[in-house]
Amino acid sequence: MHSPRPTTGTLGLVVADAMNPFFQEIRRGADHAASIENVVVLTADIRESARRATLAVARMTPLVDALLLASSRLSNGEIQKIARGLPTVVINRPVPGVPSVVADSYTGTIRAATHLHEQGARTITYLAGPEDSWTDSMRWRALLDVTGHAPAGGEPLTRFSATETPPRLSSLEVDRIRLDEPSIRGGARAFSLWSRQRSDAVLCFNDLVAIGFMAEAARQGVDVPGDVLVVGYDNTQITTLVSPTLTTVAGPLRSVGRVAAANALALARGLKTPMTRPRVLPTRLIVRESSTRLLPG
Repeated sequence: MHSPRPTTGTLGLVVADAMNPFFQEIRRGADHAASIENVVVLTADIRESARRATLAVARMTPLVDALLLASSRLSNGEIQKIARGLPTVVINRPVPGVPSVVADSYTGTIRAATHLHEQGARTITYLAGPEDSWTDSMRWRALLDVTGHAPAGGEPLTRFSATETPPRLSSLEVDRIRLDEPSIRGGARAFSLWSRQRSDAVLCFNDLVAIGFMAEAARQGVDVPGDVLVVGYDNTQITTLVSPTLTTVAGPLRSVGRVAAANALALARGLKTPMTRPRVLPTRLIVRESSTRLLPG
């Protein structure tokens, strides 16, 4: 347990990209939990940079009672060192010995792949996020598991999932394109790579990537969902504002922020011991126009 230190009435939140609606929703959840305790949230946007993350944490540490690290690009060792000096909760990634709150990306990805298979897809391209993203590795592993292509002796990622035995879709093939950035621009640029070896469907790292991909597809005369099915991730507000509306895997983003903040503030007060395992919150697939060719019945 952390030794008592002067309280500041402030909770620190470090996010990978403040412009991404994903992190805006997490911030709203953290704000809600903090307001109940009469605490304000101080946010730092590190713009996907580990160097900026290190600087932000160093500057924040004297100013806050506890810290939330959302999709941090810092190493496990660096995060563990931070947590030894300041109550810390990690969002969207498990770190041994440090409390964390994650969404069930593994099960969400399996549901997305199963839906795409039911809609006639036999090849799926995953537009992947940053290489050091834990959620990215979870989603890719889920795709490998569902096709039966996971390497022998691979890390048992399902321990952070509600799905113990994923379905086997032996007729499904998956491939991966690594994005240069997980944004609308990154999604648009990924379209040109995808078009060299087209697949039936695209599963995107987040909604922004999916929207960028669909916008470039429209410019190039490729129909969604007629020529390619598209699924995003996060269920941000923009998913219903585009045409076609975007099928997406919804995580309880505000709940993630709220649960993480509540636990961080409880740690700061010394009222509870750290969670020994990640707190896993459920995801669900929301089917809209971008992935729907075959109507039920």
